[in-house]
Amino acid sequence: MNRIYPLLMIITLCLTGCWDRIEMNDVSIVTGLAVDRGEDQKYMLTVEAVNPTQFSKQKGGDDAPVTTFSLEGDTISELTDKMNVGMTRKLIFSHTRVLFISEEIAKEGVVGFLDFLERSGEFRNDFNILITKGMKAADFTRITYPLQKVPSLKIHKQIESFGDEWGGDPRVRLTDFISSMTSKGRSPVASAISVKGDAEKGEKVENNKSLSVDALVTMEGIALFEGDRLKGYLSLKDTRNFVWTQDLDQTSLSVPCKESTKDEPKYFNVRVNTSSTKLHARYQNNQPILSVKIDGETSLAGSHCANDLTKLDSFKEMEKLINAHVKNEIEGTLNKVQKDFGLDIFGFGEVMNRQHYKKYKEVEGKWNEEFSRANFEVDVKYHLIRSGIKSKSFLVSEPAVE
Repeated sequence: MNRIYPLLMIITLCLTGCWDRIEMNDVSIVTGLAVDRGEDQKYMLTVEAVNPTQFSKQKGGDDAPVTTFSLEGDTISELTDKMNVGMTRKLIFSHTRVLFISEEIAKEGVVGFLDFLERSGEFRNDFNILITKGMKAADFTRITYPLQKVPSLKIHKQIESFGDEWGGDPRVRLTDFISSMTSKGRSPVASAISVKGDAEKGEKVENNKSLSVDALVTMEGIALFEGDRLKGYLSLKDTRNFVWTQDLDQTSLSVPCKESTKDEPKYFNVRVNTSSTKLHARYQNNQPILSVKIDGETSLAGSHCANDLTKLDSFKEMEKLINAHVKNEIEGTLNKVQKDFGLDIFGFGEVMNRQHYKKYKEVEGKWNEEFSRANFEVDVKYHLIRSGIKSKSFLVSEPAVE
């Protein structure tokens, strides 16, 4: 044993070298990338790099939170290495949180630079892929926000919270998008964003000091792709319904009361606390039948309805209204995607491949055509298990005391 200790000490000394270290003062951390069409070359790449002095405790917060720089070239891989033509420090891409892609580029095709991002060992698989509606992608790397000054970090957190609370984001990452793009049984989607307000004013540091910001990045649903090319968009409402078919975590619903009318609409609000979705696919007399089965638990958050929730029948009645409402919502989105786009973004083709392999192989090359003529079955079974801290609403009149 005495001979082992000197050997271990020698090995330890050999492992403590720092020949490949990189000092923080020598790097710039990139939090966002934006891809636009170039004026003279194929692409214009914009990088958003964090300004570390903005977050220093010893220095005030009046400086710009990030520095952006744009450069044109024919490949994104070359551009990421060429950025030091204008920037001083080595760029680190491992903390990239958002990839902004302009509509123009998305319509032309994204496979050219997604291949580089997947091959490169510098990028993680936890950044958002966002399609920018109506504006250049580069503009989104400069719009400030008081509570999160780095634009890409703000948007990344915004999308995460929105998905957790309401379910309006499909949580598509790089490997998800590429997997759908190369699949014959699913078409890719990506979240879409736009700007509300004056984007030019939103680039100013003063935007962080205003009670009502001049520009705000907002969610705009999802973009649908055929292969690697953008084909259109779904609204936020349809996006939530799409996420429902994939497994929704939580959301809120406004459901019309039984006594609701066009002239006097009344609603009750429920919170979906747990939800589980299963997809099924089959053929019946050569007709594709695509099924969605959803179940879970909900709780009452508020009500305009005159239901006495001390009675079991009131719960059962509201459960029927909830399930009918969700069924109608999801069927509407399924039919819309089928009619307007003819693209299976839901993954029914992949389900058919798993559940009926031989039959799927017969139609694999024309699955979107099969999806376009399919019939849908939607079965929803939510249970209303809680009514909040009150069992009876003040809207329910008490019997008169004689």
